[in-house]
Amino acid sequence: MSDKPRYDAIIIGAGIIGANLGFEMSKAGYKTLNIDKLPASGYGSTANSCAIVRTHYSTWAGVAMAFEGFHYWQDWDNYLEVEDERGNAGFIQCGGVYIGDSSRYEDKVLPLFDEIGVEYERWDVEQLTNRIPGIDTGEHAPPKRPEDDAFWEDPPTQITSAVYSPIAGYVTDPQLATHNLQRAAEAKGGEFIFNTEVSGIRVEDGRVAGVDLADGSSIARQRCWATLLCHQ
Repeated sequence: MSDKPRYDAIIIGAGIIGANLGFEMSKAGYKTLNIDKLPASGYGSTANSCAIVRTHYSTWAGVAMAFEGFHYWQDWDNYLEVEDERGNAGFIQCGGVYIGDSSRYEDKVLPLFDEIGVEYERWDVEQLTNRIPGIDTGEHAPPKRPEDDAFWEDPPTQITSAVYSPIAGYVTDPQLATHNLQRAAEAKGGEFIFNTEVSGIRVEDGRVAGVDLADGSSIARQRCWATLLCHQ
């Protein structure tokens, strides 16, 4: 093994999830290291994200976690507890409209909204077209390819209802938001290395012992109960 420092948690990846893991674990007192093969935090799939913040999921855990996360985005500056020299990403709370087969949200989503406390309104087609002028209310499902003659046909049915929730919006710059989390983690003692690829995970006596890197070096864990988290 090399003489590099040892860590309580080695997190593979420094996208929005990996960087947030680094921040939360560092804040809790763990010595963390994020390793990413790309040149900067949030450089991969996070940078290409549409950055939508929404709560319409079909499981209790999905809705509850998204609802909790929504409040962090609303109070992003205070959540970070640190200033980023690049500035902080913003959150635009514009609300969200869920359109489609009403049974999908009536049976699965809205009962979870009621239980967890997510605000919403049921809209009929008139309310939908008044609130979102120019919207196409045709039912175009299922998806069709352009070479399919049916692709060009008028929709056989129309949307009958929609659900609006103010608990939705988008992050102005997902890569910047990830850099914010990196700086927040570093302020708590977390470390990040980039342009470094993990080639293997070391296991000793049935436990994670560290990681091997593509350059031939390795990084060890700190204690026998240390955690290694992977986020791709």
